[in-house]
Amino acid sequence: MFKRIVVGVDGSPASITASKYAFKMGNFYDVPVVGIYVIDVRLLEESFLADLAGVLGFTYYEGISGKIKDFLEKQGDTILTEFSSLGREYGAKVSVVQTSGVPYREIASQADPEDLIVLGRVGRKPISGILIGSNSEKVARHAKCPVFLVPEEERELKRALVAYDGSENAKLSLRICRSLRSLYNYEINVLSVQEEEEEVKRIEEEVRELLPEEHKFFYVSGLPEERIVSFAKDEGIDVLFLGAYGKGRFKELFLGSVTSFVIHHLDIPMFLAKVPMD
Repeated sequence: MFKRIVVGVDGSPASITASKYAFKMGNFYDVPVVGIYVIDVRLLEESFLADLAGVLGFTYYEGISGKIKDFLEKQGDTILTEFSSLGREYGAKVSVVQTSGVPYREIASQADPEDLIVLGRVGRKPISGILIGSNSEKVARHAKCPVFLVPEEERELKRALVAYDGSENAKLSLRICRSLRSLYNYEINVLSVQEEEEEVKRIEEEVRELLPEEHKFFYVSGLPEERIVSFAKDEGIDVLFLGAYGKGRFKELFLGSVTSFVIHHLDIPMFLAKVPMD
């Protein structure tokens, strides 16, 4: 199913939880697990540090960015050493990479289409609010491969939900869900949000062909993002499989996407599946 599992690590509790999921899946698929620590180059810009010194009241001097870079590199070494140690405890095949750049771009670029990226949903930021936006969501948007987003609290995965609309991304999410069932032994629920009865019948038959194993199929009407979130909450879903960013960029920019809405309204592990574009 996957060639490698790539984990973005920053030492936060969420990234440690993500690492544990990654090691279990790495053992299950018998593939390497690669930990990546990224030094955010935006934090080393002298103009940024001068402004920050004024806000926090510390003494700024030219060249301070070099000192901060040294500190971040040593911090990265420590975090990656801990990652490797934890991986050995799980018996996983572990390797590590430390690099610098814009975190979401670096993590997304390090992964190939055949890989899986695993990320904690709460990362470490030097000052809350300085870096706008979610690195995890940005990685999911830019990655060429599926992304598994993990909240800080690890949970037992008993009930899985696949949000299915018949798209290639949704089919990939269904395949991933089916593949991991042997690892987690969860109940599989499939939800389709459709308005036309004939389309519901077609989708249900398609799901039955792709997933011949036991599962429960549900369909509802309404706004897909809202119905997915409400179903997951009402039914006590532990992990969600979703085709990622299926709408066009123009609509995502102005109206938001189903994927973004679900990410911001559910605090459960979720696989965001995306078939690479030619």
